[in-house]
Amino acid sequence: MKRLPTVYHLALPLAVAMLAPGGLRVAHGQGQAMPPIKVDLRATPNFNVQNAPEKYPSGEMSIYGLRKHMAQYLDKDVQVKAFLLQIYECPAEQRKCNDDLAAKSKKEKKKEYSKLKAGKETGAAPSKTPEPAKMVGGCRPCDQPHFFLGDTATTKLDHGLLVADYPIKDWNTGKPKPLVAKAGEQYIVTGMFSINSIGGFAASDGLIIHKKFTDATGKVIAEGNAVLPPDAQDIKLEGKPVEAVGGKRIDAEKTGGKK
Repeated sequence: MKRLPTVYHLALPLAVAMLAPGGLRVAHGQGQAMPPIKVDLRATPNFNVQNAPEKYPSGEMSIYGLRKHMAQYLDKDVQVKAFLLQIYECPAEQRKCNDDLAAKSKKEKKKEYSKLKAGKETGAAPSKTPEPAKMVGGCRPCDQPHFFLGDTATTKLDHGLLVADYPIKDWNTGKPKPLVAKAGEQYIVTGMFSINSIGGFAASDGLIIHKKFTDATGKVIAEGNAVLPPDAQDIKLEGKPVEAVGGKRIDAEKTGGKK
């Protein structure tokens, strides 16, 4: 009796034919071979691309360059070119809460002073009264004035560079003067690169203790420091003459540069 070929007997010659040079060719459709498949492998994104040079041709440092050479510039005056990200503003409700609490404390102190004064005028022994209300309550004090810079206009705040202790008064008149600058534009800030600010801020990757703030054209927007004493209001950049700013500059101009 004739035996039918098994699957094994059919598969083995087929495999041999495919392995042989010029082996089995499979036809598709109208007898035409399929075109070769083109694999489009996109380049692996570089997640370490820096968007600013370490130092600009005009001499200012970038935030990237400042942090990269932190040991070299720490606790020294530096000049940084970067984009303004945000100027801190105390929330309106929080500011009102603090203002109301301060007004209440001032009123209580004035009332207490009036009682003491009346007691002295009549010669009567001053009555023992409770202490005036203190600055306590459910509102959080506003943060000290500060703003943030970035190497790009879209840098996230947590990657930005904090600039602290800028003055909020006009050095000539002594009147309040808010910082007016536009987020998204590039500015130049000069100040001391440090870990801690005088006003209480801290940043492990560094911050700037403000001394001068100018726009791209060199126009001064703010100068000096809100905390440093007048005789310490100066800029000491390496390789450049010492520059008096803020109250120190005003005093020098009044005296004709004489101490």
